[in-house]
Amino acid sequence: MRRYYVFTTIFIFIVIFISVNVHANVTYIKEGNNPPKIAKKNKKQTHRKNKNKYSLTSPPLSTTFHKVKKGDTLLSLSKKYSLSLSELKKINNLRSTKIRIGQKVLLKRSRAKTYTVKRGDNIWKIAKRFNIDVDELKDINDLKTDQLKPGLRILLEQKAELEKTKTHEASLLQADVGEDIEKISESEKYSLEKKVTLIAKKLLNIPYRFGGNNIHGIDCSAFVKKVYGLIEIDLPRSARAQFSEGTYVDKEDLSVGDLVFFRTYASFPSHVGIYLGNNLFIHASSRDKKVTIDSLETPYYLKRFIGGKKIIEEKDDKEKLDEKG
Repeated sequence: MRRYYVFTTIFIFIVIFISVNVHANVTYIKEGNNPPKIAKKNKKQTHRKNKNKYSLTSPPLSTTFHKVKKGDTLLSLSKKYSLSLSELKKINNLRSTKIRIGQKVLLKRSRAKTYTVKRGDNIWKIAKRFNIDVDELKDINDLKTDQLKPGLRILLEQKAELEKTKTHEASLLQADVGEDIEKISESEKYSLEKKVTLIAKKLLNIPYRFGGNNIHGIDCSAFVKKVYGLIEIDLPRSARAQFSEGTYVDKEDLSVGDLVFFRTYASFPSHVGIYLGNNLFIHASSRDKKVTIDSLETPYYLKRFIGGKKIIEEKDDKEKLDEKG
C-alpha cells in the first residue's frame, strides 16, 4: 500500500511538471489570429528578451573609464567596449598592453574644459592625461611654474577671445607691416642676414598662439618659417623639422640670422628663434604671449639651449654653384 502512495505521488509531480512546461510554450490562438501573425509576435518577444539581456551586460554609453579587475586584459576590454586595441593604447598613452588591477582605463577622450588639481598632480601629468602640449597648457592658464596647488582649477582649452587682437587694429597693423616688409625684402642694399633681422623685428609684439601662423596669432616655428619665407627660403613647419635643415653651429659661433633651438616640453627640439647677435634672439614666446626678444643667457633658455643652425649660408653656396654651373 505504501508503495502505491509513493508511486502515485511521483506520478502526480511528473504530470504537473509536464503540464507547466507545455503551458509556458503554448501560444493561445485568439479570434483573428493566424499562423504568420503568431510567428511574428513570437519573434518580437524573443528579440526583446535578447535585447534586454544584452543591455544588462553592455556598458552604458556614458562610461568614460573602466576600473581594471582581476582577469581583465586590454584585449578583453577592447572587445567589451567595441574599441580597437590600438585606440585604447592611444587614449591611455600606453606603450604596451600591460594593465594592473585597480588601474582606470579611459574609454574615450575627456571633453572636460576645466580640471581641478589634486594632490600629487603637476603640469606634466595633467598635460599627458588630457593629451595637451605642456607649454600650451601653461600658456592657456598663464602659469610660470610647473608646480600646482591642490584645488586650483585650470583650463584645458583656450578661451575663444583670449589674447585675440581686435580685428580693426589687426587689419591696420597688417597693412603697415606688410608695406614695410615688402620694401625690406625687395631692397638690394641689405644682405639676407640683415633682411631676416629687420623683417623679424617688424613682427615684434604679434600675439602668440599655439598653432597660429598669421598676424592675429603665431607660434615659434610658424614665425621663423614666415620670416625666412619672405626672403624666399622655404623651411618646414615644425621646430623639430627645422632642426634638420642647414649646418649645425655651436653657441660661440652663432651669426646674425642663424636659427637657435631649445628643448622645452620634449626631448626633441620644440622651440626655435632667430639670432640677432650679442646673445639676443627674437622668437614667438608662449611665456610672454607675443613675439619678443630674449637673451640666451636667461636661465630658462640657457638651460634648454641645444644649438644653432645656419640656413642662409647654405642658400648662398647653392646659388654660387648654380652660377658656376
